[in-house]
Amino acid sequence: MVRKAKRSDLNKILRLLKYGASSGKVLTRSKSDMLQNINNFFVCVEDNLVIGCVSLDIYSPKLAEIRSLVVDFAYQRKGIGSLLVQTCLMEAKKQGIFEILAITDKDQFFKGLGFRKSIEEKHPMFLKLDVGYNKREVI
Repeated sequence: MVRKAKRSDLNKILRLLKYGASSGKVLTRSKSDMLQNINNFFVCVEDNLVIGCVSLDIYSPKLAEIRSLVVDFAYQRKGIGSLLVQTCLMEAKKQGIFEILAITDKDQFFKGLGFRKSIEEKHPMFLKLDVGYNKREVI
């Protein structure tokens, strides 16, 4: 069953995110960040265990991002990730969001859910900042 996350799910979600981050698949998120953003999360629960999570971060009425998608190793390849993403897509549609972004290395997974690498011939642009730059040099 997929449902909105509750504050009582926080530690279980953090456990999943730690697992996902250890494999390099998701970014770590602090407990304080999670407390502020718990309402963005959906969880998949089976036998009272949180076995998967995902976040739908809404940036504007036009754009949202699917983030922090993690499914417990023992439950992978059973459609749970797809179910979590589809839940986010339904929520975004309900809220009138136009575009959903997913930054991922799982192209085939997201392609299977209807995602494309470009939207109407538009392509994302990225700027990699040199983390060692001197802040005083930035104008």
